[in-house]
Amino acid sequence: MSLKLAVYGYETDAGKQFIDLLGNEVLLCEDFFPLSPWKDEFDAVEVGDSSYKNTFVDDFDFSKADVVFFFTTEDESARLTDKARNAGCIVVDASRLHAGDQKVALIAPEINPFDIDKAIESRLIMPPDAVSLLLALSLSPLQDDFGIARVTATVLASVSEHGRVGTEALLRDTRMLLNGKGSDHGDFAAQLAFNVHPQIGKIEEGGLTSLEDSVEKEVMSLLCKFPRGMDTVCMLVPSFFGHTASISVELENKATLEEARDSFEDCEWITLKNDENIVTPAEDVIDEQNILVSRLRQRGISGKTLSFVAMIDNARRGEAGCCLEIAKLIDKKIK
Repeated sequence: MSLKLAVYGYETDAGKQFIDLLGNEVLLCEDFFPLSPWKDEFDAVEVGDSSYKNTFVDDFDFSKADVVFFFTTEDESARLTDKARNAGCIVVDASRLHAGDQKVALIAPEINPFDIDKAIESRLIMPPDAVSLLLALSLSPLQDDFGIARVTATVLASVSEHGRVGTEALLRDTRMLLNGKGSDHGDFAAQLAFNVHPQIGKIEEGGLTSLEDSVEKEVMSLLCKFPRGMDTVCMLVPSFFGHTASISVELENKATLEEARDSFEDCEWITLKNDENIVTPAEDVIDEQNILVSRLRQRGISGKTLSFVAMIDNARRGEAGCCLEIAKLIDKKIK
């Protein structure tokens, strides 16, 4: 493998995780270009055993790279995407600028690797949000084996869903409150520490938040449009890393509890945990590459309803890990 990769946003949490993962892929990177938003910054970024000097993004010739990853703001992605694409560079945009846009190729390599050819042709690829990836990956084996009629999911998202802004705000808010001072939650709508936000993003027409709407669109784009629909609630909890989802599934075909267990156990990206020990995001999911599924149970008498809990390391396995797998797919196609 020998891609020429550029990364804009290497200093963000997701960018750092991506570079850390990239360092373990010895043969993936022929050349690497860390791009900086500051003209006068002189820095070097280490990838594995190699060190690369950064370049001011506005001075960079995107034709030098096969692929550029944007771990940056929506405004910066909007400003630079066409410039990169017109230079022949494939853009993998993790900024969420194109969230919900059906015209932009949404790639979750474990689920739809066959879509990578058209995505490369368009030179614009979007990885799913970590919440979408959690739901899609955990539902995929059930969809393949039994079919899914309806999904109901409650997602407890950690503050790192908002990147470093979220983690720094939670840390600051916690310190302030523990020192007997008032809450300092920055741009967030309410206190973060010791609190739960029942919504993430603005509530849109129809009652869904912007995140819930994009998550449902992404999950059903990756899997299928469930015949009886999907109902998702996303809440923000005072945890730094790791997303958790409580999921209830109505299947199209009957399945015993043992058959459901087998479906999860046969899936290479899922680890089915037993119920002997409690599974938590803080203690079990950080740096875990698989989706953790626990508390699997059958509900009702129809033989078609299952409930379970799923967790993901949203920072490493979610955004960064998905982008790395996209890079591997691209490498197989263009080299």
